Amino acid sequence: MSAAIIIKAPAKINLGLTVLKRRPDGYHDLSSVMQQVSLADTIRLEPGPGSGFLFFCTDPALRGKKNLVYQAAALLSARAPAELPGVKLSLYKQIPAAAGLGGGSSDAAAALKGLNRFWKLGLGEKELMKLGALLGSDIPYCLQGGTMLAGGRGEKLTALPALPFYWVVLAVPAGVAFSTKDVYGALDPVQFSRPSLAPLVKAIREHDTAGLHEWFSGGQTNTLEGAVLPLSPSLQQLKNKFLHLGLSPALSGSGPAYFALTGDLRIARAAVAALREAGARAYLCWTGPA
Repeated sequence: MSAAIIIKAPAKINLGLTVLKRRPDGYHDLSSVMQQVSLADTIRLEPGPGSGFLFFCTDPALRGKKNLVYQAAALLSARAPAELPGVKLSLYKQIPAAAGLGGGSSDAAAALKGLNRFWKLGLGEKELMKLGALLGSDIPYCLQGGTMLAGGRGEKLTALPALPFYWVVLAVPAGVAFSTKDVYGALDPVQFSRPSLAPLVKAIREHDTAGLHEWFSGGQTNTLEGAVLPLSPSLQQLKNKFLHLGLSPALSGSGPAYFALTGDLRIARAAVAALREAGARAYLCWTGPA
């Protein structure tokens, strides 16, 4: 292929997340409602020299073989029946890394899609989903996007009705990042299966905006919050700032990103400005369909 391909890799937020139990393989079974948002990384694929692939990232800390884009390219190239034309993958980062927003998983999903087209491999969605699951639990969701109920490690997906349009106020405390392994390691088993996602799923299926508001204003949306908050005083300060602004914050994934939904653009813009003034990395984005 001679033309370049440009693909967006959207972030995700967890509208609700419940850790159910620890599995014998060391992972955890969970139930989560995942939602795509407009904040996104960008991947550019263009012809490269010779055969195989080259990888570049605008964030020097994310370059190298540990990046999921690199691993996705290596996985596909290893399974190809013949030598593949050279390709250069350039990853332009916007999504904060290690923040619970699925940036790495979304990047890998975009790379799988893009390389499938660039190399003309002809892989179907089911095949890409299987390959994605080998790389990370969130990648199958990122291949589909939209509003989904995830089970198992996150790879078992059930489509839900599209969420109504909301502005999303996203914020991450400056200088704070957690490894998913450390967060799950700090989780007390007594917190398993809390909260129940039934009210959230019911509200989404019934297009009940009042029910959604009640879910977030209840203050308990993510099992992992109990493990995350003690790890950083600045994270509690960030949550308090959301509350002071009149918003109902929820932790995304294993954090440290917090988000809040609102239908009022003026409120969203003012909140992002206030959070930035308080020292957080804050973003204004919105919910999106698959």
